[in-house]
Amino acid sequence: MFVEIIPASGGSNFSFEVPQCVKEKCHEYRGVVMPNHMPPRALKALENLDVRPDDIFVVTFPKAGTTWMQQIMLLVRHEGDVTKLAGKHLIKTVPFIDIIDVFNHTDYDKAPSIAVMASKMPSPRMMKSHCLLSWLPKDIRTDDPKAKVIYLARNPKDTAVSLFHFCQFIETLPPYKSWEVFFEEFIADRAVLGSWFDNVLPWWERRNHPNVLFLKYEDMKKDHRGTVERVAQFMGKSLTDDVIDRIVEASSFGAMKKSKSSNPDSLLARVGLARKEQSSFMRKGAIGDWKNYFTEDQNRRFDELYAEKMKGTGLEFQFE
Repeated sequence: MFVEIIPASGGSNFSFEVPQCVKEKCHEYRGVVMPNHMPPRALKALENLDVRPDDIFVVTFPKAGTTWMQQIMLLVRHEGDVTKLAGKHLIKTVPFIDIIDVFNHTDYDKAPSIAVMASKMPSPRMMKSHCLLSWLPKDIRTDDPKAKVIYLARNPKDTAVSLFHFCQFIETLPPYKSWEVFFEEFIADRAVLGSWFDNVLPWWERRNHPNVLFLKYEDMKKDHRGTVERVAQFMGKSLTDDVIDRIVEASSFGAMKKSKSSNPDSLLARVGLARKEQSSFMRKGAIGDWKNYFTEDQNRRFDELYAEKMKGTGLEFQFE
């Protein structure tokens, strides 16, 4: 059943030209296109969130495997005991601190900020964010983060395709008219959440800090078990092989898609946030799907931009 959502009031004015669907669903914040369920007051609350030394954050650009990593983190914390995850969805257990509470409020002007709610959570806390490093709480946006951060990055071509489909699926995001329209916005840093490069590269620069674990989605796909082992070590957990095996199984794509505590579909449908019943939050999770969407010209243009932005960084991705 669709629930009427009352959008946040104010600011659909942009300092640059955007498609009509973006004007209807988003606002501009510090030069970046942000959906209305991430209003300025929520982003300011995020920036002012007090960080505790035992906090752990998962930070990503959207559609980089965030939900997958949340599941792994929770399973590591509970040492593979899946019963500890039952009854409460990981979206709420690892709160999305960039947004307002769209799960319990349809009037966005009255919905509290998740970051404010997270400030009252007992320790140890797990939290997720898609925001730029410079917008995050002051104690983790420095060169010396005071809490642990897992940063997960995915190659930008597959990320773009996945984000395009996600925008068609989620009611609070702009439903771009076509892949061609979305591609032009993405390559110009005018798609939702802004620049992939601006999100990823600052964390890559911090990859050697002991409180930062920089991971790639493609490496997770190639070596799921190795990723679980690295996350466990980073979280200070010494786990047996049997426990690692249970975590790998419970965090597989198939297991998560079937689980009511990890697949967001039923939760999103219940609160009216899913636009298409035939779609799913967990779509494919594949490497190389971009080849089904990028034209030859789009690929050439993106490769030129990618080469320019990534020059000298040493960061490389698997694209197929």
